[in-house]
Amino acid sequence: MIAILTDKPSVGKEIGRIIGATRVRNGYVEGNGYMVTWTFGNMLSLAMPKDYGTQKLERNDFPFIPSEFELMVRHTRTENGWIPEIDAVLQLKVIERVFQACDTIIAATDASRDGEMTFRYVYQYLNCTQPCFRLWISSLTDESVRKGMENLKPDSCYDSLFLAADSRNKADWILGINASYAMCKATGLGNNSLGRVQTPVLAAISRRYRERENHISSDSWPIYISLQKDGILFKMRRTQDLPDKESATMFFQDCKLAHQAQITGISHSVKEILPPDLLDLTQLQKEANIRYGFTASEVYDIAQSLYEKKLISYPRTSSRYLTEDVFDSLPPIMARLLSWELFPAAKGTGGIDISGLSHHIINAEKANVHHAIIITGIRPGNLSEKEILVYRLVAGRMLEAFMPPCRIETTNVEAVCAAQHFKAEQTRIIEAGWHDVFMRSDMVPKSGYSVNELPEVKKGDNLNVCGCNMVHKKQLPVDPFTDAELVEYMELNGLGTVSSRTNIIRTLVNRKYIRYSRKYIVPTPKGMFTYETIRGKKIADTSLTADWEKQLAGLESGMITGQDFLNRIRTLAKEMTDDIFNTYSTKEE
Repeated sequence: MIAILTDKPSVGKEIGRIIGATRVRNGYVEGNGYMVTWTFGNMLSLAMPKDYGTQKLERNDFPFIPSEFELMVRHTRTENGWIPEIDAVLQLKVIERVFQACDTIIAATDASRDGEMTFRYVYQYLNCTQPCFRLWISSLTDESVRKGMENLKPDSCYDSLFLAADSRNKADWILGINASYAMCKATGLGNNSLGRVQTPVLAAISRRYRERENHISSDSWPIYISLQKDGILFKMRRTQDLPDKESATMFFQDCKLAHQAQITGISHSVKEILPPDLLDLTQLQKEANIRYGFTASEVYDIAQSLYEKKLISYPRTSSRYLTEDVFDSLPPIMARLLSWELFPAAKGTGGIDISGLSHHIINAEKANVHHAIIITGIRPGNLSEKEILVYRLVAGRMLEAFMPPCRIETTNVEAVCAAQHFKAEQTRIIEAGWHDVFMRSDMVPKSGYSVNELPEVKKGDNLNVCGCNMVHKKQLPVDPFTDAELVEYMELNGLGTVSSRTNIIRTLVNRKYIRYSRKYIVPTPKGMFTYETIRGKKIADTSLTADWEKQLAGLESGMITGQDFLNRIRTLAKEMTDDIFNTYSTKEE
């Protein structure tokens, strides 16, 4: 008998259906020589300090690092404190019975670092000894699962992946536990929760919010003149805004007295905007937030739902490229997509040659773990409104990626009026190309000199001045982060992974460090207090996490060992706790 472990009941039952294990039991399905069971996410975590017999940490106990880490069942908070989660306890017993009844185990948890860690932790916790194999798939279609079952690899092939995940988890525990406990000890406040990633993210959100609150506005006075030719009225803006009202008023009065402006320069330029790459999870979250106002958490959950419904490929990917074999499977998928008429404008352009798709999105090196998010070709049905919108983003991006470039023409007109220089700019699409998919108008560049329409003019033309106005503009403070901006900031600064960033934001919300104010993410009073407490400390330094990610990549590639990595973390934990204690006077509880 062969056991298969997934990390969701829905995934387990679907894999069971495909391989013929359809008899439903309590906590698993079986049939055709298989027993398929599941976890409810990651049901095991690293034990807390008290589980090692440490009831109270004193100053000299820091940094606290167990000689051997222990695993514990996921806990939940109740009125009587933290207790093991009953569903996790019961399901682990089911998994144990299934494993004991089988002589081979297949890991079918999420095909990622964290998914590998979920399986290995269960295997270790239950003291298993059976040989293990890995099912590594990028979608849940019948074809993908069957192909994956035919190409199982020994799970030992993924040792480096587990090593990176396990080392990250232990290092997060070491820094998070020690920083949180040290801060509580040093300040006498018992509700601090600090972490390697969540704290720099909180610091970034709070710092931007504080900058907004402390913003000192600067004033400027643009001057506009209105000209007319061939029945077309258009505005031109002075090339330099004035910094004070007095000088602006003087120049404005000169323009009011002028009757004509002379065209002094005309230029035309054509620019090609190349099609975008395919979507990874971060780009999908950004697009959905900008277009529809969805939060990063919403997009994460919707993408996972579409994946489990077999409509899109594995969503928690950081790649925007495909491998050669995946690319070769695209023509029939693209043909089906066009036949559904989800994007009639794109179909009407005839811009996609199904038989000769461009190879520019093939990059095996950048798609070595998981490729970009694509649709599977299964026609969607019975989706929620939000699911439809996210699905359209994925499908539409596939069309955009293979369509011709968009060609944009920009016309600049310069003029002189009352010895002052003015400028106007018109940008128009001359060949829509990939813009036709979503009929985008937001992609046309705009500037402070943009106008909707310019007449045909030539150098030396004298045009009548029909009006003149002066505007008082204030420099606006920077807005707080939106979800799109925050996930982009996290990506650029190496904060978290593509699969963990959403949970980092959720954790900060759940722990009441940040909240949503309309579409913006702002710190709570608790968050601002914590920011002021840790500002300037190592735990809030984004460069720490960026360096960490490089070391984790070194773990996966075998360039450094897990022990080397944890030794560095041990040193860092000591520096971090010393930093905290040296700043605050220790208060005995």
